[in-house]
Amino acid sequence: PADLGERAFAHVQALVARGPRHTAAQPTPGWSRQLDHIATTLKELGLEPERDTWTDRKELLTFTNVSVRIPGRRQDRIVLACHHDTKCTQGHSDPAHNFPFVGANDGASGVGLLLALAAALAKTEREATLELVFFDGEESLDWTWNDAARALFGSKRYVRAHRDRGMTGAEPRIAAMVLLDMVGRTDLHIQEELYSTRSLRQLCWSAAVATGHQDVFFRRAEAASDDHKPFLEVGIPAIDLIDLNGNPHWHKPTDTIENVSAASLQKVADVLLTMLPAIEREFVQQPR
Repeated sequence: PADLGERAFAHVQALVARGPRHTAAQPTPGWSRQLDHIATTLKELGLEPERDTWTDRKELLTFTNVSVRIPGRRQDRIVLACHHDTKCTQGHSDPAHNFPFVGANDGASGVGLLLALAAALAKTEREATLELVFFDGEESLDWTWNDAARALFGSKRYVRAHRDRGMTGAEPRIAAMVLLDMVGRTDLHIQEELYSTRSLRQLCWSAAVATGHQDVFFRRAEAASDDHKPFLEVGIPAIDLIDLNGNPHWHKPTDTIENVSAASLQKVADVLLTMLPAIEREFVQQPR
């Protein structure tokens, strides 16, 4: 749909208006309001979202993932995911790490695009079942990444639960996973993320060329530890569509709505929707 970027941008605006959106000993008001926005939007599409809320025993913090399935002709599914939490930029020892932050691109852009995609995908038939997942706790609680020691809470939990259910035969196979993270910057550049499964990177580049968007894809290459890593670690093919390398607004006060573009969101949507049939053919209809 030609207006998918505009609809995604409207969600981004609504989320940014809620301010910071992360859990804590006292979660920000925007965190719970964002969860309600996600669930309400999905319900309005006739879908049935599920919330998975838990308290991490070590951190003593409560997190919530939201997921919804769009049935296909087969139970094997493709996961489309993003993270909904924003970086906490208060309470750090270094004053330079404490500032107002609304995460327009880093957080809201992925959520907004996945919600807009849900509206388009719910109307079409396909071979694979799709599962849309909004992860919590992607951002590191420490300012530094520290090898994800205190990060990726939502994706780690999701993959662990999938693995445990799969061992009992109660869980359909996840054929592939596509992650959206920072996909709305005005000066968009989706890097070639080097942890991502090579064949999915090839499909992504082919889709970028097919849609005429190759100018904003893969000019630079760099590995990024992100919510796709727990999937890769258990053998699930995954790709991270991320604009991190060279992004001047990453974890900066300038990550605001003024630096997010509906046109950029549309380009990523075009590429993802063009990739999906090829992902189905390669990983569902002819599973590896």
